[in-house]
Amino acid sequence: MYLIGLATRGYDPRGAMLLPYRAGTALGDVSRRVSRVSTLDGGVAVTNRGHSPGDRTVTLSFSGLPRELVDQARRMVRLHARVTLSIPDGCFVGVPSEYAERRQELIILIAEEA
Repeated sequence: MYLIGLATRGYDPRGAMLLPYRAGTALGDVSRRVSRVSTLDGGVAVTNRGHSPGDRTVTLSFSGLPRELVDQARRMVRLHARVTLSIPDGCFVGVPSEYAERRQELIILIAEEA
């Protein structure tokens, strides 16, 4: 297993944590911006605009983790507009969108590569 790094972009003495990979964590699908349209002659027109990290949504599972880490995650959502996320695919700047209490998950919307 590996660790996931999460840190606020601005100074915060409680703004950094290392999380173990947990079941329920989803690091976001990697896809290309592609559209396909049928043409009048029976063929198709395909537009391929490539890959963008901003299409990813990362879900971090906090199930079974100490309450202190859960409190830190909730604090990040309340106080910080951007965070740095370090996962095996690289480092990314993201927006901490929500902490879902019932599912014990932190949702991060990726904005760009760091």
